[in-house]
Amino acid sequence: MAEEKTAEVTNNKSDLRIIIIGLVFFLVAMAGTYFLISRMMAPLMPEKETQKQDMATGNLVSIGEFTTNINDVASTRFLKFEVFVEVSKEDKKSQEKINEAMPIIKDSILSIISSKTAADLDVRNRDNLKAEIKDQLNKKIGADVIQNVYFTSFIMQ
Repeated sequence: MAEEKTAEVTNNKSDLRIIIIGLVFFLVAMAGTYFLISRMMAPLMPEKETQKQDMATGNLVSIGEFTTNINDVASTRFLKFEVFVEVSKEDKKSQEKINEAMPIIKDSILSIISSKTAADLDVRNRDNLKAEIKDQLNKKIGADVIQNVYFTSFIMQ
């Protein structure tokens, strides 16, 4: 009778060890599957953090609304648009520089836009246009004050 109890106790211990090893193996397999699936799905998921970084980080200064002819063969097309520029929040003098140079800024923007053709003003080329305006304005002001250029309305007829 004593031999049966020891055999039963060792049998229960070996069953318990098998259950614990199976449980550990199951948890490791589930964790591995989770990480594998999350790595495979990461390119398909939208990135929310990147969108937050793209938002304006500085103060926006309104340059104004413009209406101008564009460089067209028949000169029958015109463009109506509104421009805002982004300046640094920390540098208060940059806003003062923008306000002091407002006529120069407006003239530069009008010169750049009126020299463009309809193809140059297309949506696909809008980032190039913004970069050109930003570079020209920073050159005219004499400092790297303008961080970005935004169009809030852009109507071509």
